Amino acid sequence: MRLTLTLSLLCCVLPTAVLAQPAGVPEPTQLELWLTHPGTRITSSEEVGRIQSTDARAVITALVIENAQIETNQLRGIRIDLSDGLSSDRVFVDEGDLVQLRNELGPISCGVTRMRNEQGVPHRVHGTGRCRPSQTIPQAYCPGYYIGPETEGLRLSTFSGHTFSFPSQLPSALADAFGRAMDEFGLDDTISPRPLIDLPAADIEQIVASAVHHYPELASSPGVKASYASDNRDAADVIFWPHERVGDFSRALTVYCKAMGNGGDGWNCDSSEPRGYLGIAGQEREVVIVGAMDRNKAVALIDYAKLKLEDEPLYSKADDGRFSQIHTPSYRGRDTYWISWRTGAAMGITLEIADAPEDAGDRFVLAKISRSDGSRCAY
Repeated sequence: MRLTLTLSLLCCVLPTAVLAQPAGVPEPTQLELWLTHPGTRITSSEEVGRIQSTDARAVITALVIENAQIETNQLRGIRIDLSDGLSSDRVFVDEGDLVQLRNELGPISCGVTRMRNEQGVPHRVHGTGRCRPSQTIPQAYCPGYYIGPETEGLRLSTFSGHTFSFPSQLPSALADAFGRAMDEFGLDDTISPRPLIDLPAADIEQIVASAVHHYPELASSPGVKASYASDNRDAADVIFWPHERVGDFSRALTVYCKAMGNGGDGWNCDSSEPRGYLGIAGQEREVVIVGAMDRNKAVALIDYAKLKLEDEPLYSKADDGRFSQIHTPSYRGRDTYWISWRTGAAMGITLEIADAPEDAGDRFVLAKISRSDGSRCAY
């Protein structure tokens, strides 16, 4: 059974008591369940982050596991190994939850300055209101940032009742590790963070057959890159690997599918959205283009964005930043192109760029710029 983490961001300043765990014990994540099955083996293990403090340590590892006895025989996700001088614990996060979890952590880091300015409350915590206990291993995923009279920093509480504290560390350190795991798995965050679904092979075959029927160009695609679905699996957004590649530019499709009948009558995939991938010199990862756009237009937009970013302090001081996404105006009813540049999780810049009038001297005009530096958010 596919399990989804409930996401609820607590945007208020809360007392430390909020970190206490609920009495109920939810079911474990799918990754954790698989690891209890006989025959499961870890086929890939890559450390993607390490958070070290004087009080505790967290090691974040991207895992790929396999079990030939299970129909969908491969699963991916991350493991967080927590330890300090008093206790140790282990947390598992499924691949389909990484995008949403990472996106929750950035706003916590952005709210730190506001928390520091709160008066009259000696202990303050800003968290995600999330607990993920396990039925088999006492664990939870309850991140937050605490501020006390003498210390502040990232805090992770577990179902066993223990709290692991990381003074002077921001939640963005954990979010950065999630981002590196996403890079490792080839995931991106350009569509709604609905859970990845593990459909039976027969359903995948039906989806591919319907998609190729409606969009013959997909016959040249290597297959499905990622699939996202509603909880009851009556609809799915399916991203295909590029079906066309010319030099540094690739074309792909996101196909929108609906289950026919009562869910056992096949799938119909008759709606889609163009998708592109542009390689940029100096970036390991391609820029994802959501919507219809040719290579020359994408390159021109990136070049214009670079010019506008030359005087931006966030842009100039980050060596590991990259352009990640371009959203065309057709995406969610916007009237400008949205170009995202980011480094890690909480530091980033988004430029809204419009086509200039025909009589203007420039091809584009900057409509708006938004910035986030990890300790403040300015929009």
